[in-house]
Amino acid sequence: MSDRPSAPGGDRNTRHPTGIRVVITLLALAALLLGPLGYLRGLNAHAHAGSAAEWFTLAFAGAVGIPLLAAAVATVAGDRKAALWSLALLAWPLIFVTAIHLTQTH
Repeated sequence: MSDRPSAPGGDRNTRHPTGIRVVITLLALAALLLGPLGYLRGLNAHAHAGSAAEWFTLAFAGAVGIPLLAAAVATVAGDRKAALWSLALLAWPLIFVTAIHLTQTH
């Protein structure tokens, strides 16, 4: 159990909900950017430009790890809506991977 008292009236226990939302928004933007960027760089990696595995790792961390981190932060802060939106970002990799492969020409 937490030593921190519950908020009066049964409200959220978040003292700075705007700050939490700003942090979640920044993490979401990073996820939306790093996932496709890393994936594209991984697909186009050459021997001199770095390993494809490094770029795919960045893509996975950006597309999956960051939304899970954002959901954890929002959950600990007591913001269920932000946590659910963060988990909804887990659909983003399906969208950008499909779009990238459908638009690429060989």
